[in-house]
Amino acid sequence: VAAAAAAAVSASPSTSAAVSVAKKRASRRLKVGLALATGAVAAASAAALYYVRLRRQRRERRAQELFDGWLADGPAKEPVVECEVPVEHGHSGENPDLDIVEVPIGLAFECERLRSVLRSHLLPDLPAPPPGADDIDFELVEAVAVALGEDVSDAALAINTERGDGAGSESVAPLAIKLPWIDVAALAQLTYWYDRRPRSTGEDDDAAPAASAETSERYEKYGRWTKKLNREKVVYGTVALRYRTRGHLGAQVFRRPAGVDVTRLGTLQRAAALCGHGPLGELVEDTMDKLRPKNVAKIPWDEVKKHTGNEDLWLMIDGRVYDVTPFLGLHPGGGHLIVEAAGKDSTSLFEMTHGEGLRYSLRLLNQFFIGVCEGGSKAEPADTAKPTSEFLTTLRSITGALHTFDEAKATGEAQGMLR
Repeated sequence: VAAAAAAAVSASPSTSAAVSVAKKRASRRLKVGLALATGAVAAASAAALYYVRLRRQRRERRAQELFDGWLADGPAKEPVVECEVPVEHGHSGENPDLDIVEVPIGLAFECERLRSVLRSHLLPDLPAPPPGADDIDFELVEAVAVALGEDVSDAALAINTERGDGAGSESVAPLAIKLPWIDVAALAQLTYWYDRRPRSTGEDDDAAPAASAETSERYEKYGRWTKKLNREKVVYGTVALRYRTRGHLGAQVFRRPAGVDVTRLGTLQRAAALCGHGPLGELVEDTMDKLRPKNVAKIPWDEVKKHTGNEDLWLMIDGRVYDVTPFLGLHPGGGHLIVEAAGKDSTSLFEMTHGEGLRYSLRLLNQFFIGVCEGGSKAEPADTAKPTSEFLTTLRSITGALHTFDEAKATGEAQGMLR
């Protein structure tokens, strides 16, 4: 017994050592297993993140393609957002008269507030992208595409998945929103400007929008947004919207931006501010600054009398200079009558030759204004008769309002010239 006990005592150190080795091996295996598991989780997370990013990039690229496609053929072919707005500005009644203004989708995306309202309408449960983001709002583009019924099943699935409602594309709201904070006149001016502004920096200001074979002659002449106007207002509109003034050496002239009706700058300024179109707001403010009396361009008579050709024709009427080149082809009496008045003081002749059309013609003058003439007293009169005091009073009330931004007077409304 004693010998056996002694043998057991002598064997215990080696047994302890074996147990210790086994524990260390198990610990190493555990560490290796944990490391492998951690690596697998990290790899899976990286793969999932890469997939999410790849999917987002694919959606962004697809959204950009969709958006570019909508705008490719010009405003006439763009999808529109139907905006329900009050007819009158500042109407505070409970039941104001309402009307629908169609806003091209490109313009809606340019206007920060319009874009925000549209997003809240189509994607009420999704947070808006961070302010100042340079990329296009691809989620909103997808929602618009779904609302238009385009073949974008991936987009519809993504929208509804992110909403968490599991609904189909039928649940997406139509392209119709309510804008109680703006009026028909302001929103219409905004669409007129968008319709006629240059599409690119290298394009002529008076270049017509792209038109397809089925585009009506009425649109080609006057623009999509004038389709409900009578003929007189349509012609007035096309003059207001399409215009290019040539500069000349030795003097600066006022250049009205394409698409801007200078007799309604206040309305356009209000529209830009209310809808959140910063660049347009800056453009209007710059235009108004150039028209303020202290900044009006001064053009010597010796320069004015040089512009007498069909491709470059200026008139001086009551000491003010007008580049009427774009109107030669629209003048009801023929462009030759305007050519004959060039290089002279045309004030009296303007009154004498227009008759019943005088009311309409007076309203157009402001759209062609490029500056005031210095030394105009040296000009030979185009007609021996002197202009009547009544004509001069009406003329000056309209042309002078261009510099005070009184729209009622500048458009002839205050003088009873609008029908």
